[in-house]
Amino acid sequence: MNPRTRLYLLLVLLIIASSGVWFFYSLPGQGPAQILPATINRECAPWDGAAFAVSFRYDSITTITIFIWQSPSFTFPVTFSFPDETMRIGTAYSVLELDPLEELTGRVTFWRVEEGIPVEGEFNFTTESGKQFRGKFKAEWENEIVYCG
Repeated sequence: MNPRTRLYLLLVLLIIASSGVWFFYSLPGQGPAQILPATINRECAPWDGAAFAVSFRYDSITTITIFIWQSPSFTFPVTFSFPDETMRIGTAYSVLELDPLEELTGRVTFWRVEEGIPVEGEFNFTTESGKQFRGKFKAEWENEIVYCG
């Protein structure tokens, strides 16, 4: 190779490397996610079966509620996807102050769900308009008594 070809090759490689560095540093920060405080309660499924609900404030005007229509007893990680076309798993929605409910699309993962023990999980939801909600939560049990059926 002659010196001119080497110089062009070096410049092309330098441009590619610089572009790659710029791209990765321009991505939104992937720092540690804030763990949102939440509450968890026993609920009744639409057919009066066992269920539970996790609710938390996402930001100053948005509350997210996740209903799972199963007994709150998972000793292993479990992920639920929404919307649930079978209508047997549950639902998730957001409520903005002064706005109606908006059903969410996405998933929630619970690391473990046992009554009386704080429940931790993470979520990734999107509204129909494209707004994204992503994060982690830690839910404390409330002492509400629920009678189904």
